[in-house]
Amino acid sequence: MSGRDGLLRVAEDRFLHGHLLSRWITDYVDLEESLAVGSIAQEELAHAATLMEFAGLDDEGRDAFIFERPVHAWQPTALVAHRLEDWPAVVIRGYLLASVGEVGSVLLSHARRPELQSAGQVIAAEQRLHVTHWERWVSLLGQDQRTGDELRARAAQVLPLATDVFGAPAFDRANGEAAHAAWVEAVSVPLAAVGIPVDALGRAPVPRAVRDSTELADVLGEIRSLRVGAGDGVRGLYR
Repeated sequence: MSGRDGLLRVAEDRFLHGHLLSRWITDYVDLEESLAVGSIAQEELAHAATLMEFAGLDDEGRDAFIFERPVHAWQPTALVAHRLEDWPAVVIRGYLLASVGEVGSVLLSHARRPELQSAGQVIAAEQRLHVTHWERWVSLLGQDQRTGDELRARAAQVLPLATDVFGAPAFDRANGEAAHAAWVEAVSVPLAAVGIPVDALGRAPVPRAVRDSTELADVLGEIRSLRVGAGDGVRGLYR
């Protein structure tokens, strides 16, 4: 991970994923799953806050980072720059991002700063639980003849969005390529078990592009609607 900028790029990913998951707390029909998704979303926001803190942002700095920067200043992975409208696609994205989070957090655990090492170990452990959750859904949907074809179709759409998760500027070239290879290897067996090839992830990460899209602007507009007035501050959803 390439220093402060890398921490902030990954923080963007985690924050946006937490927000995008929030709709499934109420939209999904199974109460137990809704509660589980709510817990994952909460931890994604907490991980984002931790990464922003280690990047040197205080509460005011985090507020400005999330609520005040223009859209073109954001460089999240394409996985979270788009809404996904159905559950199988959300499952694939959740599984890929949780696996990314586990691999990326292992890099943090090898950092020179002791506080980053400790945070990396905690985040990696929590992302491992997320991996287990989403992997179970991949298996359930993929092995059921009623949903398997839909899951595979959604995977064909979602996997190409993931090619930049370890790309610059979030990760330097050496760390990014090593992490990408470890990540592809980690997800390949569970996905192959339900007929999903990982070729679309590529052999090396691609650089992240500036996300100046209408869709990302709309997502950020939702997030920024939490600001309730000039003197009222921001509701603490990401702290």
